[in-house]
Formats: sequence, structure tokens, C-alpha cells
Amino acid sequence: MRFTTVGAAAALLLATMAPAIAQAPPPPSPVMVSGIDWTGFYAGAELGGDWGKFPGSVSIAAIPGLSAAGTLPLKTTHDGAIAGGGQIGYQWQLPSNWVIGGEFDFKGDAQGVAVTTSPGLTSPAPAAPFISGDSFKASSSWNGSARLRIGYAVGPVLPYITGGVAFADVKLTSNFIPALGAPTATSATRSDTLVGWTVGAGLDYALTPAWSLGAEYRYADYGSTSGSLGTVNILGPSFAAVSGKVGLQEHTVMAKLNYHFGAPPPPPPAPMAMPAPPPAAAKVFIVFFDWDKDVVTPEGEQIIEQAAAAYKSGAPVQLQVTGYTDRSGSPGYNQRLSERRANNVAKALAALGVPRNEMAVSGRGENDNRVPTAPGVREPQNRRVEIVAP
Repeated sequence: MRFTTVGAAAALLLATMAPAIAQAPPPPSPVMVSGIDWTGFYAGAELGGDWGKFPGSVSIAAIPGLSAAGTLPLKTTHDGAIAGGGQIGYQWQLPSNWVIGGEFDFKGDAQGVAVTTSPGLTSPAPAAPFISGDSFKASSSWNGSARLRIGYAVGPVLPYITGGVAFADVKLTSNFIPALGAPTATSATRSDTLVGWTVGAGLDYALTPAWSLGAEYRYADYGSTSGSLGTVNILGPSFAAVSGKVGLQEHTVMAKLNYHFGAPPPPPPAPMAMPAPPPAAAKVFIVFFDWDKDVVTPEGEQIIEQAAAAYKSGAPVQLQVTGYTDRSGSPGYNQRLSERRANNVAKALAALGVPRNEMAVSGRGENDNRVPTAPGVREPQNRRVEIVAP
């Protein structure tokens, strides 16, 4: 049996991979696209199908004087079966976005082929070794592999190629019906583990930084095994030695779901742009005047002092000093009166330390009334100078 040999080989492969993974220095951070980094351990499940054929044959030794030797080939067409299992691996994403790593997978299936002899195989003594109704079956119930993977990351998509060691169980069973005095049907069986090679390609897609979904195709040739199946009672009290040879060649298509350990969390959402603050409201100081006067009143002086203090407490700005009148008097007279009022306020501001070149002084006459009135009306709210700090 080659099972112990395969087990030791697989264990040795994993044992040599583990220290290398543990001792390898961490690679530099890769250039990630779309926030996906494929570096790290992963594990998951796989489900799909295996299509295998079992080239080989069953042979019966001659029984002198009773039966001739003979060989019956096995069916070699592909036979499919649903297969499922799991995988575990580790990979690095390099700064160039190449991704290298190793993967071990193991799955179970129930594929096999059977051959039953056709009627009319009997013959005179020495008798034919096979008669109608004899049946032979080759089957496999599990397989696995230990492989290298090389891929290139394009954002969340990772196409790759893969190849390595493949192993599978194989079983060859022969069933002989009673013939020429044989008391009961007899059978002979040989089980073994095959070791061969596998190559393939696949594609992984990152659903999130922690989960990926993929598809993979591989071809595997597990080699063959041959040897004795034992002896069978095929003619009366006589026993014949049975031997067989069987191999396994297989196509595999699998869907894979993996969880990536230690995957970075998704990037935080971009901060919302803060709305621009509304522009500061202009400060307005209003100095009122008596009718037909341009002299600043004591109350007006207090307002001017407030305007000068506001100017000095903030960044230097140009003050708008604009004079107005009510609608009594002629427009020309009112225009000149508004200008005198504005100039007198500007002089008072300058006396309090506001540079004259920081003031735009003008008069608007009886325009822009605070309180709309008819011509000739003496409205106190319209006899004013407005000091505006933008």
C-alpha cells in the first residue's frame, strides 16, 4: 500500500512550507488598488465536479488443465461525480501587485467506472477465465493536492495559475459469479493511494476585504498502481490468482469561497465637505441729524465712537461713510447737505484714529430713504449718515 508513503510526503511538504512561512520577513506594503490586499492566510470551502477515467485492466492466472489465463481492460471513458471539500493557504502581494503563495486542498467524491462481461464468453476446456456476468469496478472516494499559486492582482480581481503534487485513493474490485462447481460468487479487491501531479488556473474576486469568491479548473494525473488482488474460486475447488492495474486521470472544476484572516478593515467613508461659512454680516452705525443741520449731535458722537472702536478691534477695512437727507428742500440743496454731513462724520472718525484713506465718503441726498415719504416731508429717520464696515 502506498498510503503511508503519500501521507509522509504530504506531511513533509507541509512541514517544510510552515517554517518558511513563519520565518519569512514581512514583504513591503503592496500598492493596493480599490483597498484590497491579498496578503495573508485564508481558508474556505469548495464545491464542483470531478471527471475521471481509470485506465487499467484485471488479469487472471491460468489453472493448468482447467482455465486459460486472461486479461480484461477497464473502461477508460470519463465518468463524472459531484465533489466538495475545503482548502487553506497563504499568499503574499508584492509591491508590483504579483501575488505568490501556496494552497492545500482536500475533497471527497464518489466517481468510478464499472465493467461487466458480456454473454458468450464461455469456451471448451481449458475454459475461458471470464464468463458472462463477471464484473469489475474501479473507483475513487477522495483526492487532494498541495500546490503553488502565482497570480496578478487587478483591484478586486486575482487571476492565477497553479500546480503541484496531487494524491487520491483508488480501489479496484472484481466479482466472479459461480461457475463449474464453484460454491458461491467470490471477489477480490485492491486499494491504494496514488501520487501524481496537477496543473490549472483560476480567478478570485474579492467581495469584501475579508471574503472572496472564485472558480478554478485543474487537470490531474495521479499515476497508476498494480499488484495482486488475491485468489478467487472460479472453477470447482480450484483457485486462480487475480491481479490488476489501475490509474486515475481527472478534470476538476470547482467554485470556491474563502475567508481571509487579518484582512484590513474597509476604508472609512470620505468625510463630508463642510459648507462654507456664511459671510459675516456688515456692521452698520447710523448717526442722525437735526433738520437742515450738518452738525454732529452728542448722541451722534457716541455712535461715531462705537464705529471707531469696531474698526480698531478688527482687520482694517474701508468704511463706507454715506450721508442722506429727508425730502424737504430741493434735490440739489439736499445733495450738498448730505455731503457736508458725511464729511463731518468722517472728520470725527479721523479724530478718533481712523485713517481718512480708509474711508469712502459720499452723499446720496434725498435718495434711499429709510422711511419712504412724499416730497417735502421732514422725516427724522431719513436725516442720517450710515457708517458701514463690510
